[in-house]
Amino acid sequence: MRVLGKRRIEFEGAKDPITFAVIYNRLLTINREMGITMINTSISPIFAEVHDFSCAICDWDNRIVSQVDGVPSHTASAMEAVKAVSKAFGDDIHPGDVFVMNDPYMGGTHLPDITIMKPLFYNGRLQFITINRAHHGDVGGLDPGSYCPEARELFHEGIRVPPVRIYKDNKPIQDVVDLIRINTRMPDDLWVDMKAQVASCMVGEKRILEMIEKYGEDKVRETIEDIHLYAEQRMRDEIAKLPDGVYKGEAILDSDGFSDEPIPIKVTLTIKGDEASVDFTGSHPQVTGFVNSPLANTETCVYVAFLTTVTTPDIPHNEGVYRPIKVYAPEGTVVNPQFPAPVASCTLDTACAILEATWLALSHVLPDRVPGGWNRWNGPTITGIDPRNEQFYVMFGFNGFGGAGGMKGMDGRHYIGDGIDLGGLIAPNIETNEVDYPHITEFNEFTTDSCGAGAFRGGCGAKYRIKMYDENPMLVMFGDGKYNPPYGVFGGKQGSCNLAFINEGLPGERELKAKEAVQLKKGDTFTSYPSGGGGWGDPLDRDPELVRIDVRNEIVSLKSALEDYGVVLEGDEFTINREKTRELREKLKIQKGV
Repeated sequence: MRVLGKRRIEFEGAKDPITFAVIYNRLLTINREMGITMINTSISPIFAEVHDFSCAICDWDNRIVSQVDGVPSHTASAMEAVKAVSKAFGDDIHPGDVFVMNDPYMGGTHLPDITIMKPLFYNGRLQFITINRAHHGDVGGLDPGSYCPEARELFHEGIRVPPVRIYKDNKPIQDVVDLIRINTRMPDDLWVDMKAQVASCMVGEKRILEMIEKYGEDKVRETIEDIHLYAEQRMRDEIAKLPDGVYKGEAILDSDGFSDEPIPIKVTLTIKGDEASVDFTGSHPQVTGFVNSPLANTETCVYVAFLTTVTTPDIPHNEGVYRPIKVYAPEGTVVNPQFPAPVASCTLDTACAILEATWLALSHVLPDRVPGGWNRWNGPTITGIDPRNEQFYVMFGFNGFGGAGGMKGMDGRHYIGDGIDLGGLIAPNIETNEVDYPHITEFNEFTTDSCGAGAFRGGCGAKYRIKMYDENPMLVMFGDGKYNPPYGVFGGKQGSCNLAFINEGLPGERELKAKEAVQLKKGDTFTSYPSGGGGWGDPLDRDPELVRIDVRNEIVSLKSALEDYGVVLEGDEFTINREKTRELREKLKIQKGV
């Protein structure tokens, strides 16, 4: 099991650095325990194994105080969900309440991400709100699994839940529960997993109350204010190190599934003093299909770009750190659509593109920190009736993970997932998949040469094939990157493109679109070739010994070693011919005009 967030933060320069560090790190520990509670009490593999959820804590002013490693796109946007509850209920919030929402146009991301929020009171005052946002397997909609390439509006994608009280006096409000349950194909699983979310929030509540009892209400509230101010100042200090100016970045989505038209997302980054603004003017208008990104999701992706490049690991990730960053997304664009545009794929494809465009803008001022492009999602959902128990199932293709981009000083990691999740999701065991779903895995292995060549190469994608043994499964593709592979930076090469097939190498072979729903039959196979990450720096500058090791490990082919890296390897041991390598690299550099 993944350890949720190992970092410890020290606060030099704070008014009371010891109490400061103790309280903040205690909040991080509480977040971790909330996550462990979710893993241990949920029943769906998407939570217990893949960890597609996140936990956070907000303060009395609806500001994120702490969050730990999970799904990065969840937590900052969850702050907007808390604000929506506050706006809807005002003073009608009481001890023992629990609230639920998933509305993308009220602070949510997409409908499967259900947010549970539990307010915490002490001495009659609201102190904190514990939060769990989790991606459920099905919330209704046109297609099982609630990714619907045919959707033309939000109503096609599933049940839409505004901020609603779902517990009162720490007990479920059954009519609200029933209303949500009846709108999903998996009512029992969904409700058990929602109770796991509530349990994680209750654990957070208990631990925070213990902290307040120990340190006192006034001291805790004072420290929380200091934590926000500290994070804000640290972010301002980092931005102030960057040269003032205007910088551009652009990423392109393949299509929305209805049209073949590419969808550009354009970023104009302005650095002025200790503040940064990110302007999406010029981005594509909102589209018919489900790749539109609601504003909360767009803002979060921008924050993720800054937190992974501008900041250092010792800076707290809370509301304060976001204050110096302003985001402008014109209404009616793909990054801020008007209701009721469909948005189901916003947390994957579009989130990756927003992150990439912002990274590329930042690459002009932070070349040593911005990576090559990461994989975009290539996996499907597969749904059907399991013949072993006659139960409906939803399987997400989390074994189709791609590679990370390389960055200065470090190769991209293999088989780590898409860019916006940044390794926060965990690929499940093959054996567990075969227990949970009526599929047999025929192979799951790294794809040679999928990684973008570079002085620091990208990570490999992992191809896999599964065979169905249920009668009429449905497969839904909701990916991207089939035509726009992960970019390379500073001379690094692109990663591979995403590809997927039905019955590859057999009669009736079919190459799948990135976004489509397909009815399958018993015995059909699905094969996925996720992209590798983009490279950083000129491949001709890579250490030849690292190239030799990659060839030996079948990460890089002999052909790529020769043509991309200019490394001549000989014999069964792949011995480096130093003289021929030097001569070849000189020749290749002349050809490239270097």
